[in-house]
Amino acid sequence: KYYQKWSFSETVWQPIPISNDSPDQTMLFRNGSCPYTIWFMKNDNDVIINNYNETQIEELLSHLSEKCGIPINIEAMFDLYDLFKSMISNELQLPEWINHEQFQLMELIYYEQTRRVYNNKKIQNIIIGPLIKQISLNMELQSNSPDYIKTKNNMHLYAGHDMTLGTMMYFLGNNKIKLPDFGASAHFHLYLNKTIKVFYYNKWDNENGEEMSIPKCGYSCNLDDFVNLINNEMSTEWEQDCQIEGN
Repeated sequence: KYYQKWSFSETVWQPIPISNDSPDQTMLFRNGSCPYTIWFMKNDNDVIINNYNETQIEELLSHLSEKCGIPINIEAMFDLYDLFKSMISNELQLPEWINHEQFQLMELIYYEQTRRVYNNKKIQNIIIGPLIKQISLNMELQSNSPDYIKTKNNMHLYAGHDMTLGTMMYFLGNNKIKLPDFGASAHFHLYLNKTIKVFYYNKWDNENGEEMSIPKCGYSCNLDDFVNLINNEMSTEWEQDCQIEGN
């Protein structure tokens, strides 16, 4: 339903539909579609404030609220940080009311929360479970095809958010990543000998990807071992995972 096959015969380019979120789901971290993620983000914001200089953070939020003319909490501050990062990437000057120290504090808080989100096993399953299970299933089906050896130019392309990619990298053991840059990507290679390798490209113009170690496998993983890893680590109880424990 949501798949599109590349056509080599009609055009040399092909428009790809981009959705703000999964075509059949509302946003995981907003609108109440997944109570656990809403609860986690709210609870985690409080944890971050308590773990850092609470007075400094409260002063920053008060300053941002005054300059923006609306109440700014941690969640709204993340939206501002995204805006400021976009301005910097387009070589635009930040507002004069944001100094270097304030921007660094926003960045520190942003990175701390993304790290905690990426590393949360339940959120990993909710965000990348369906995706990585689909990737492993496609590889398994392809390897079992009678035309497997003859197959050429076979690629499945998935578009996601920076949160998707960051969570994927943490699952694979790359806990150094802060925030994927524009056009960053993860490449899962299935070879003729039915082994898998994973490469991470940290931005759109990086032509030399970093080979990633696969949990319980190393840098090269037998397809059967990879499928077993995904099936064991990622459940399909996504609706259950979205519920808050005790409710």
